[in-house]
Amino acid sequence: MKHRCLLAAVLTSIAGVFLSGCGVEEPLERLWFEEPPYTNQQPEAYRKIEMKTTTSAEVLDMIKHYDKELVSQSESTVACWGEKKDTSQFWLTMVSFDEENYNVARKYFLAVDEKAWHLHNESQNLRFDSEVVFDEATLSQAYTSENERRIAIVKKLVEITRDDYMEVRQDSRVLNQGAMLTNQMYERLLYVLNESPALAARLAEPNGLDYKSLAFDKSRAGVYIDDVNNVVTAKVRIGDVKRLWNIKYWRDSKGKPIW
Repeated sequence: MKHRCLLAAVLTSIAGVFLSGCGVEEPLERLWFEEPPYTNQQPEAYRKIEMKTTTSAEVLDMIKHYDKELVSQSESTVACWGEKKDTSQFWLTMVSFDEENYNVARKYFLAVDEKAWHLHNESQNLRFDSEVVFDEATLSQAYTSENERRIAIVKKLVEITRDDYMEVRQDSRVLNQGAMLTNQMYERLLYVLNESPALAARLAEPNGLDYKSLAFDKSRAGVYIDDVNNVVTAKVRIGDVKRLWNIKYWRDSKGKPIW
């Protein structure tokens, strides 16, 4: 009898986790394997797009990865986006071009999953990746310290990213929400750095800077400056992610951080 009561209590607890705050169809969805895309995976197009080399025509041919994705475009920016889980998960890939030669000058990938808790979870709450070509004057400007330089570059990233979103955010709810969340993400990171500027040094470490975002304990950010090619790579991960926090850190053949 005691064993039956214990089993009943366990099953009730599990059911409570699944049923809390959702309808019947959502718990059933969470018990099954999640369909791609996953917020811990970059789209193939993002990986293939090369800074300063890939042309606008090439981007238009390669940016769309899933059939249900839609494309928005302005004179200097193109974005591909999609959503699932009844709009609680969305993702976007955005690329902006040099105004003189129309080669890629900036690329972004954002994926957000408000319901990342899943029995076979391959997701996280937020993943953001970007590569931005900086002008040499900004990168070579004299700063009082390397930490001040990193914080100044993060502030510049915020400004550049906002401008690129402005080109396409009016086209859809997804792009507009992505713009707002990216801005909140950067504002929180800047708040952490302003509170303790010495933490900026950790942005350049292989595994980045661990900090607390507004809603999640586990957040991580890295900002890597390539002074040879004048490219700044930013990476942000937010949320408690299955297996992601235990992965090892690698560098590619060019010594570029991968995580």
